[in-house]
Amino acid sequence: MPTQITSAGITFNDTTSLTSALIPTTSLTGTIAGSQIANGAVTAAKLGTNEQKQIAKAWVNFNGTTSPGTIRSSYNVSSVTKNATGRWTVNFSTPMANANYSAVASGSRDASGSQVGVFVTNFLSGSFDINEVAGATFFDIPTVTAAVFAE
Repeated sequence: MPTQITSAGITFNDTTSLTSALIPTTSLTGTIAGSQIANGAVTAAKLGTNEQKQIAKAWVNFNGTTSPGTIRSSYNVSSVTKNATGRWTVNFSTPMANANYSAVASGSRDASGSQVGVFVTNFLSGSFDINEVAGATFFDIPTVTAAVFAE
């Protein structure tokens, strides 16, 4: 006799997989509707406009002491250009729709242990700039990260 358990509106049976047919759409109201799940995968095409706005459109982790910036890991970032000490341009693989996006950046301390401020400037659809500064002095730092959110 098959074993069937229902918990939190989701039915599990003695098979080894959970399919979207077993997930009642009423239990997913306000999050992801059952029609947006196929074969257990949620894709951007299946997400609504509000959900798509909550996903980073680009992100990067790069070495701020090399020229050009050595990208350790990224999404939708083609390159990092060093403009001067402590000044970088992050270039998108696919440009944003416009320059009205949000970019946040952070970084580690410089080699001397000084606190370094990281700020974002010069928003363009294809790129933005990151500056790393302590007082009035720009610094190259070993780890710089950034994420971009846009419509």
